Amino acid sequence: MKSVLIALGGNALLRNGDDATYESQYRRAFESFQGMSRIISEHEVVITHGNGPQVGNILLQNEYSNKITPSMPLHSCGSMSQGLIGEILANAYDSVRAISGISKEASVIITRTVVDKNDPAFQKPSKPIGPYYDLEESKKVAKERGWIMREENGKGYRRLVPSPKPMDILERNSIFGLLKDGFLPICVGGGGIPVVRTAKGFEGVDAVIDKDLGSSLIATILELEKFVILTDVDGVYINYGQPDQKIIKHISADEAEKLVNSGVLPSGSMAPKVMAAIDFVRRGGKEAIIGSLDDAENVISGYSGTVVER
Repeated sequence: MKSVLIALGGNALLRNGDDATYESQYRRAFESFQGMSRIISEHEVVITHGNGPQVGNILLQNEYSNKITPSMPLHSCGSMSQGLIGEILANAYDSVRAISGISKEASVIITRTVVDKNDPAFQKPSKPIGPYYDLEESKKVAKERGWIMREENGKGYRRLVPSPKPMDILERNSIFGLLKDGFLPICVGGGGIPVVRTAKGFEGVDAVIDKDLGSSLIATILELEKFVILTDVDGVYINYGQPDQKIIKHISADEAEKLVNSGVLPSGSMAPKVMAAIDFVRRGGKEAIIGSLDDAENVISGYSGTVVER
């Protein structure tokens, strides 16, 4: 029996052309678990997931209803998305269990991720979130709420928030205990709810943690053998989308880091996944694999995708 963390990308719940209804996301989650059912039944597995579209919708609802109900801070919206996605994944998994005869139960864990309050990212917010504003509206909310705003692709202005490095997972012992007791933990949604340590304990901060770095961290903490990122492409490519594109089947951590630093990999999509894979193997993990959700079993088994090794 092997131990593996499976990080589900956004396409596990929503794909291009899908609407964002509960039913649509449930259907995609059901399809995802069907492709992973044998691996889950035969190995120790931890599931993590993204939350981009879902927390974005929650922020929109938050903004447009703030004259009726008080707005919640970003970290609370992140926790809402963990609960929402957790319910979808748990219900879809139980439906697959009923068909496949898997005995293993799932457990959804609202997860907080510790970040350093002195992280330089807090001085340079970089992640756009929430609705678009025109120039006058952006100036108004920036003044009223102290937000940093930036124009995005000519569509309008959006709020920028920090993206600090994840340092620890507060629910690490609960996740470990559930895994060793034979459960399927579903955790670290969206990289985790960012919190900082204070004299009184911990408090949430408005930030966005990279989901793949959060997943890599918990895989390292749990000392799992394998870290798998399932996404919407079948591996890491050089010159992706160009006539001379070429998939990478195996690569060392050092070679992968050179690719990231050279700017060959897209900074907003594949580069963070590769860096998360590098972090995992350098911290003692056996191998990390990046591949297609549609070919989940072969990716997890190492027959397809891009394998990053020490």
